[in-house]
Amino acid sequence: MKLEQMFPRRYASGADLNGPVTLTIARVQPEKMHSGFGQDESSKYVIYFQEAKKGVVMSRTLAHQIAQAVGSEDTDEWGGRKVTIYPEPVNVAGVPRVAIRARAAQLAGNNGKKSESKGLQETQNEN
Repeated sequence: MKLEQMFPRRYASGADLNGPVTLTIARVQPEKMHSGFGQDESSKYVIYFQEAKKGVVMSRTLAHQIAQAVGSEDTDEWGGRKVTIYPEPVNVAGVPRVAIRARAAQLAGNNGKKSESKGLQETQNEN
C-alpha cells in the first residue's frame, strides 16, 4: 500500500499536479488547522475549485498570483473565474518541495483534461 493511501492529505499540494491545469474557482474560505506538532490552531485560507475535490491552502505568493490572474484582489469576486495552476519546485528551509503556482487561465492547451489534477480529485470536500 502506498503511503498516500495510508495517510491521505486533506489538501492538495504541488506534488498532486502532473502539469498545468485550468480550473474554475468555486470559493475561498478560512479553515482552522495546525501548522505543526504542538502548535496552536490557526486560521488559513483555502481555495476550492469546481472541478476538484481537494482544496489548496493559499500562501501569500499564490494569493497574489491568483489576484493578478483574475484581475481582482477581492476574493469575494473570484468565484466563477478560471485560473491555470501548475507545480513549481521550490526549496523551503533547504528541503525540496513542489509548490502550487497560478497564472491567467490558458484554455487552448488544456482540452478539458482532468488527468493533470489527479490528486485534487481524491478526497471529497467535506464542507
